[in-house]
Amino acid sequence: MKSKPGLKQRLHFKRPMLILSFLILAGLAYLLGWSRFFLVEKISIQTQSKEIASEITQKLNEPPAIVKIGDPMARVDRREIASRLRELLWIDNVELDRRLLTGEVKIIIIPRSPIGRLISQSNTAAESIGFMGADLDIFFLPRVAVDQAIANGETNWGKIPEINFQGELQVDPRSIDRETLKSISTLMSALQKQGFRVRQVLAKSPSEFSTSLSISSKRVDIYWGSVNELPLKIEVLQRLTELKENKRATYFNLSNPVAPIVK
Repeated sequence: MKSKPGLKQRLHFKRPMLILSFLILAGLAYLLGWSRFFLVEKISIQTQSKEIASEITQKLNEPPAIVKIGDPMARVDRREIASRLRELLWIDNVELDRRLLTGEVKIIIIPRSPIGRLISQSNTAAESIGFMGADLDIFFLPRVAVDQAIANGETNWGKIPEINFQGELQVDPRSIDRETLKSISTLMSALQKQGFRVRQVLAKSPSEFSTSLSISSKRVDIYWGSVNELPLKIEVLQRLTELKENKRATYFNLSNPVAPIVK
């Protein structure tokens, strides 16, 4: 009976295969990253607005240009493109679609996804519009860019809930503590999960919140007080709105869910 190949024989057989694999990988890396094959022949921006596409192209072409015609396709760096385009504050990230056969690099824009649009207390015609992101970050974008993005269907920012800071919170929104911002986010999220359309959140202090909701196509104002016992308060709201005698009610005070006030 023949003996099985020894360790030296197996290593002797594997070594040429490893060398061949390395040479193939090196060849492919050179072919994709350094040779004159698979070059960028076209750069396209996936957007519905020619103005926004032009703005993005200008940003990409700022010295040093990070992607240009004639670059090897494999050396187009998505992270570098995303980093450059995040300077346009309404852009959150990008995706790349490399088409080797046609030489096209398609840049797909992923806009930021704020959960609320801030109401300006000082000047409704201000040059910037404030937003609150899902990460509780407060940021401001040029009004012209926002209006353009909404008009061209780039974002749904015209339909997201408004956030109105009043009372002791009528300060620079960026200075408001995160716990208060988290309470606003928690309130909106809980209501939306129950199928309510949140039109506006009014915050006067860390423990005074009101909302304007759409319930059966009717505007209803709710005073919640704090977000403590929020699940109970929402349950009470649902039961109250189901009662026939409350069909015309437009105001609910649920600061004390055991003794709600309906008007």
